[in-house]
Amino acid sequence: KVQDGCSQSCGYCVVSRLRGKPISLPINQVQERFRELLANGFFEVVLTGLNLGMYDDAGQGLARLLTTLLRTPGRFRIRLASIEPDRFDEELLTVIGDERVCAHFHIPLQSGDEGLLRLMGRRYGPTDYLRLLKRILQVKPEANIGADVIVGFPGEDERSFYHTLEFLRSVSVNYLHVFPYSPRPGTPAFGLGDPVPAAVKAERVAELRRFSDERRQDYVRRFIGSVREAVLEPGAKVLTDNYLRVWCAECAGMPGRISAPPLSGKSIKEIVRVKIERMEGDGRLVGSVMEEVICSELAVG
Repeated sequence: KVQDGCSQSCGYCVVSRLRGKPISLPINQVQERFRELLANGFFEVVLTGLNLGMYDDAGQGLARLLTTLLRTPGRFRIRLASIEPDRFDEELLTVIGDERVCAHFHIPLQSGDEGLLRLMGRRYGPTDYLRLLKRILQVKPEANIGADVIVGFPGEDERSFYHTLEFLRSVSVNYLHVFPYSPRPGTPAFGLGDPVPAAVKAERVAELRRFSDERRQDYVRRFIGSVREAVLEPGAKVLTDNYLRVWCAECAGMPGRISAPPLSGKSIKEIVRVKIERMEGDGRLVGSVMEEVICSELAVG
């Protein structure tokens, strides 16, 4: 965790009031912790924050932090937690092109309707969001992009919900986290009440989740038969750079802890290559770990 707090006041969110103003861990402290993790066998490190894109150490933003960490010697990858769409700048868009930055980005949308976004106090419109996703895919064409969407916000009628659904169909989003709106005391929108009936919210949530399932499967099918880098996870599975979880028989029984003994020659400290072979009826991906081990030790200079 490299950042906490938020200075924005989105209509539905009480967290910014509870967590206070933005604060960031100094780059040198992040770098020290990063190197410790690598030295102890963690080959994927996730940078997180309440509003990660607001990271700021004396004028040095998230792009500068990433640039510093990427100078670290050794084989590793960095995954970024959720970043608000208005926090991407050209420098950050350039840095994420590094192959060690995972091809996976979660970028909250909340609504595809211009008017609702304004009511929510968001700082972008659908056109801005579309432009950002196109730019990301220019840098990382295989990126797996996810989004948050809120349904039933005060003022959302059939027309505005339709705008959201149609907008999602027009952009390269591969999965959704969908939430029904609920009023929170102390938020700007609390005084608007909760006019959208619960049954309507439930129908809209279900429709967007069906859409999300379809998009995820479409995205996954692109990679069946391909070979991706992956890190071992607890249990019989691995996680690829583009956020695909793949079940592999070779990893069965792996406890997933750094202190765990190797199983069949595979140590939890390894980055491996996994071939994605098929998708089961329940959507689970199945594959096999290639004999080639990319990295089983890491020397941090």
